Amino acid sequence: MSSRPSKYYKALQIQREISETLNKSTDLHEILQLSLERLLELMELETGWLFLTEDNTFYQLAADYQLPPAMADNREELMHCQEGCTDCTCLQLYWEGHMQQAVNHVKCIRLKQAVTDKMGETRGLTHHASIPLTIRGKKIGLLNLASPGRHRFHEDDLILLETIAYQIGAAVERTRLHQQQTKKEVNATARYLIEAYANAERIKQEVGNVRNRNELLQRIMQELHHYLPHWTHAAIITMEQEILTVQICLDDHGPKEVFDTEQKMNLSQPDLIRRAYVQQRTLQDNKNPLHFSSLKDHHSLYSIALPLFMRDRPEETFGVLLLSRSTTACDYLEIGMLEGLANHFSMGMERIRLYEEWEALLVSKERNRLARDLHDSVNQKLFALSLISGGLQGLINKKESSIMEGILEVQQLSKEALVDMRSLIWQLRPDHLEQGLITSLNEYAQKIGIDLSMKAPDNLELSQSCKEALWRIGQEALNNIQKHAGTSKAAIVMESDSDGFMMKVIDQGSGGAVEKQQSLGITSMKERAEELDGSFHINSEKGRGTTIIIRVPNDRKGR
Repeated sequence: MSSRPSKYYKALQIQREISETLNKSTDLHEILQLSLERLLELMELETGWLFLTEDNTFYQLAADYQLPPAMADNREELMHCQEGCTDCTCLQLYWEGHMQQAVNHVKCIRLKQAVTDKMGETRGLTHHASIPLTIRGKKIGLLNLASPGRHRFHEDDLILLETIAYQIGAAVERTRLHQQQTKKEVNATARYLIEAYANAERIKQEVGNVRNRNELLQRIMQELHHYLPHWTHAAIITMEQEILTVQICLDDHGPKEVFDTEQKMNLSQPDLIRRAYVQQRTLQDNKNPLHFSSLKDHHSLYSIALPLFMRDRPEETFGVLLLSRSTTACDYLEIGMLEGLANHFSMGMERIRLYEEWEALLVSKERNRLARDLHDSVNQKLFALSLISGGLQGLINKKESSIMEGILEVQQLSKEALVDMRSLIWQLRPDHLEQGLITSLNEYAQKIGIDLSMKAPDNLELSQSCKEALWRIGQEALNNIQKHAGTSKAAIVMESDSDGFMMKVIDQGSGGAVEKQQSLGITSMKERAEELDGSFHINSEKGRGTTIIIRVPNDRKGR
């Protein structure tokens, strides 16, 4: 009575240990080898081998343990599938459907061939037990077990072996499915990365030739919308006069320009954008709010913030690229791709900055060249003409009044031309703004004989390009007053508020400038204002003086 429960518990123990062994790894051949060795040990058997099959013509040796020398030394010839190798009794029975369960006593053709061809020691083995590996009726493989002197297995042992064979078959099927799924996931990841990097390269090419900052921002948003549609929301935030400012956004309706500065925040717990900007590293979040009213649609999404800066000059961070979507956060592969994309955008912005500096340098060099040439040639000739006309006065008889009048007129014109030429040379020189816009305008007014009153804030927060444009507009307006207004008095008023900056140039002269709207000077002032995305207005009625008004929006003051 006690032997049967003992065998029962032993069988359960064997099943449990084989099951544990089958779950130790996801490598198919590793788990089969470990399971075979453990099974032989638990059932006190000497040798065994396991074939995996795919169809009725092919099999592979997946695991073996303690094969007799004849089989181990001639593994390729005896144990592996050869062309036309269909005379193995156990495999024939298996493939023909005659082995639905464990077979107790199968004469091994391989062992017989080893003896016949004197391939080596077989340890007296001639037969083995064969157990089919199946799962839901599908043939998976064949397990062969043997020991010298053991010709038959007890019925309980065969039932146990069938149960274990089913466990092995299930593990094989599970592992194969896992490998297939892993392969699919790897292939899907590879396809995603290939497509993502291809799209990143396309975006790089699309933005590579843009030479205008606003156009670049627009193009970036358009390309993100086209090539990375799963990122449903995006924004570019740049640092403008030490304030983070949203320049452009992307949502379901496409790109749109905005101008949204950061609101006051608790600096001990800054938001995702400021942390990415300050720490200069990529960050993700889907919980904390973003302190910009234009980004409220991002709050319920997963967001990633990528700093925009040149790697060789990390201290010059331009801003942050913010991307958001409804799906999960990015893994390290996707982050790597997005950081590469952010690098392209940073290089694009840096390229535009260098291009603008290069253009400004060319203009400055050309102005210097013109100023030098005018000074060395035309200015000297005008000065010589003024001296010659003055000398001719002493040589001509005062009675010859008509000639004297002509000489006096030549002298007056040469003096005026000399004043104009010196003024033009001074305008062309680029060094005037080093002392500030207000001081430069005051000095220029004195140089051309204008009594100028100035009203302006103590600290003008204007970009260099904005100062340059206002300087040229102020020059042209003062020149027009000196030449056409019939007055030597003028006023300039500058004001700055939350909407932007305004400059007025006022005189109480003869007016009538509206009749000359197509003049080169007025056209030039208008164009310079429009280059700053600003506006130019002129009020000038005859007899009531002239007022020129230039307005510049906040988003252009700091650029």
